[in-house]
Amino acid sequence: MKKLLLIGLAIMSLQAFAQKSNVESAAIYLRNGELEDAKKTIEVAILDPETKDDPKAWFYYVAILDTVYRNPAFEKLVDTDLTEKFFNGCKKCIESDVKKRFTYYCKDNAILNSAFICWNKGISAYEKKDYAGALKYYQMVLEVINYDDNGVLKTNNLSEKNIYLNMAYASIQGNDNPHAKQYIQKLMDLDYNDHLIYMQMVNIYLDEKDTVGALKYMDLGRTKYPSEKDLINQELNIYLAMGRQDVLLDKLNAALELNPEDMQLLYVRGNVYESFSNDQLKKARFSRDTVSTLKKKTLTEKVPLKKAAYTTAAAKYQKAYDEQVAMSKEFAAKAEENYKKVVELNPDYIDAYYNLGALTNNKTTEFAEKINAIPSNISQAEYDKRYNPLKKQKDEILTVALNYFNQALTIAEQKGEETADKKKEKFAYMRDILFSIQQVYANLGNEKAYAETKKKRAAFE
Repeated sequence: MKKLLLIGLAIMSLQAFAQKSNVESAAIYLRNGELEDAKKTIEVAILDPETKDDPKAWFYYVAILDTVYRNPAFEKLVDTDLTEKFFNGCKKCIESDVKKRFTYYCKDNAILNSAFICWNKGISAYEKKDYAGALKYYQMVLEVINYDDNGVLKTNNLSEKNIYLNMAYASIQGNDNPHAKQYIQKLMDLDYNDHLIYMQMVNIYLDEKDTVGALKYMDLGRTKYPSEKDLINQELNIYLAMGRQDVLLDKLNAALELNPEDMQLLYVRGNVYESFSNDQLKKARFSRDTVSTLKKKTLTEKVPLKKAAYTTAAAKYQKAYDEQVAMSKEFAAKAEENYKKVVELNPDYIDAYYNLGALTNNKTTEFAEKINAIPSNISQAEYDKRYNPLKKQKDEILTVALNYFNQALTIAEQKGEETADKKKEKFAYMRDILFSIQQVYANLGNEKAYAETKKKRAAFE
């Protein structure tokens, strides 16, 4: 949010008119540079029943406050609410000036100047975390738009959209959800072109535990930005929390029928399938552990009926385990297919390479479990006979995973560091990828490569 400089005001020479004494006295004081007396006198005039609706009184009031603002010599005359007084004075001058004698100054110059002052005040209040104060000043700026016939504010980036955007920011930071929703909705009505406002509206409704409202705005956002990755991922998270990944998968499949080479949609569908795979694997582990527990009970149970019940239950969970493992592999294969399509379309898609590495690495779990299941009470020759083929298969899979991780690493190393944000992003990628590579070397038993990778990773902490 950028602060703006005041536009120049050409204060016209002020002529004295034979009117009410306080107004005329204030004008004289102003001409003579006696601002303290001018300010005191005009403040009396605008409260006097005879001159409180006199446009000339408000004209001088505005001119005096404007001069106070502009001249550092009169800094001691600046009230804490001078900005608000100046803005309201400009409005009163315009509203009371039926004959339009002071339009050239109050409407065409001064009130525009007050908008820039209010904008800067709003920015300062926001930076000080005074979000209510920021909203107050932004609201004043918004009101000035109605007086800006020549588009001066818009030329200086104070469009209605920009003002509402800052009001939304202030409301969000101030945890003022009702106003935040109001201003974000206004931005949508004005066709503000940024998917983030839909994300923010969804977040507000989720914060209020209103999933129906969140999904309403999610649908609006996804309709307007069907391929926007942030919205797709946010929608995924909502349906994940609801346990409704199936709904999202249907949406992704429908979108990909229209655009089968949309990398972002393919990547997200890969995420969904990977999530399905992990979910089935989690269930499989529970079933496996339950089978183990039931078999132990079967061995120690003396009552025939209970023993039979344990045996039946163990068979049931074993069947569930086999089905869950099969489903996990099926979903993992679909995820892999989607990620491979992504890197085929874009060889620099780092996240897809990383996910391919992780998926491939997970395939070794099955072989690790088989190795761990080899009895320890057999001969070394028999152990080696069972172990070696499993170890070979596991290492072959790890080598493929390592290749994917190294491809991701090559892309990460080429990322720029010219800004703090870019450097932060690059370092995060480097840490995650190198840690994964480090773990692969550990599983391969390559201690030298493990140590070298660990040392390299430390440079990105």
